[in-house]
Amino acid sequence: NNTVSSVTSSGKRWAVLAILAVVTLAAAINRQLLFLVIEPLKGELGFSDRDIGVLTGLAPGLLAGLGVVVLGWLTDRTERHILLAVCIVVWSFATAELGLAYTFSGFLLGIIALALGETAVTPVANSLIPDIFDGQLRIRANLIYHVIGGIAVGLGSLISGLLLGWLQETGFVLAFLPELNYWRTAFELVALLGIPLAALVLCIGKVNRRESAEDIGGAVCNSSLEHYFRRNGRVAVSLYISLALTIFAGMAVMSWTPSFIVRLYDVSPADVGFTAGLVTIIGSVSGAGAAALFVFRATPRLGVLAPRILFQISILLVAIPLILQLYAGTAQQAYILYGLQIFFANTGLALSAHMVQNISPSHLRGRLFGIYGLVGMLLSSLAPLFTGMLSDSLHTYDRGLVIAVVFVSVPALVVAAGIMRATNQTYQAAAASFELPR
Repeated sequence: NNTVSSVTSSGKRWAVLAILAVVTLAAAINRQLLFLVIEPLKGELGFSDRDIGVLTGLAPGLLAGLGVVVLGWLTDRTERHILLAVCIVVWSFATAELGLAYTFSGFLLGIIALALGETAVTPVANSLIPDIFDGQLRIRANLIYHVIGGIAVGLGSLISGLLLGWLQETGFVLAFLPELNYWRTAFELVALLGIPLAALVLCIGKVNRRESAEDIGGAVCNSSLEHYFRRNGRVAVSLYISLALTIFAGMAVMSWTPSFIVRLYDVSPADVGFTAGLVTIIGSVSGAGAAALFVFRATPRLGVLAPRILFQISILLVAIPLILQLYAGTAQQAYILYGLQIFFANTGLALSAHMVQNISPSHLRGRLFGIYGLVGMLLSSLAPLFTGMLSDSLHTYDRGLVIAVVFVSVPALVVAAGIMRATNQTYQAAAASFELPR
């Protein structure tokens, strides 16, 4: 309790959030760099869209999905800052391996290791935040961290695009790896961030765990996951599936949008990375801002249902600019429609972690976020593959890839909103029993 008190009574809690922000940005740079080099990678190694779907979605998603359950368990049982630091080192070595891979199996191994390392960020961050922020501060912290996540994706794309452009223009090579081309050199440079980043995470130190109302009452303090899911399985699983379907749709959009802009509008990967990054930052910040305005105004009337109702409306609105992408005539129009998708998606998802935290007792929180991550990764890992396979079958159409993205994403968004609406009352009752004390 002394550790919790020292963190929550000083600027240390915001320092912890800032460190988590830096980690999230580093993870995003790795991920966005991979998406931006898809086209030159395909050109060099002759991969199909289906191959890319396996590399960027199916294989790493399935294995990382299993890994996140283990990491969630470790989050509840070990020192969280040490666990995250170790995972950062793992993903940094994996990033370096990607720059040296020349076969499908080599890329597959590196991407799986990268995904496994990055998987630790979600359970660790969402376990720490409720332990250092409470009451309205927790809502603000979750909103800020969500904005940070969106900004990180945008900055990751922007930084990766600038790095690729600089390497192409200058012809810079590493003295110890002069044979690598520009995009392989980019992976090696990004990998060098790992060691100092891991050292920064270790500065967080130990943070004790805050007990929920039911923990304090003794009702579930010794309960298992089995007991939790017997009592709350329907509401938890429905929430996880609803959010996971949204992530599934988002994965189809974000993994393939850079590629179809490059293909349709003859734009370089570096330019796509820079512009898409700016669009993502603007859409993420404005979307989270809209979510904050709605939630703080609606919570006195709607209570814990406010984020869910906002989710249901916003996620359906994502489908409109997504469908209009089929008719975009220029790269600028495609970027505007992409920005609207980012805006509505971030408005709906801004408090997704908060919704999961509301029904997660402290002693199970890491594992529950691990299971949530598993559901999300298992579903979202299929999105790039399904999109790629559908795109291959539509190769005779100029906009075959765009059609594939729309057909994969829109039904998932509609089903996600429907599931969320159907379980509002059950969620409200479950959240009341796990309310964190202030």
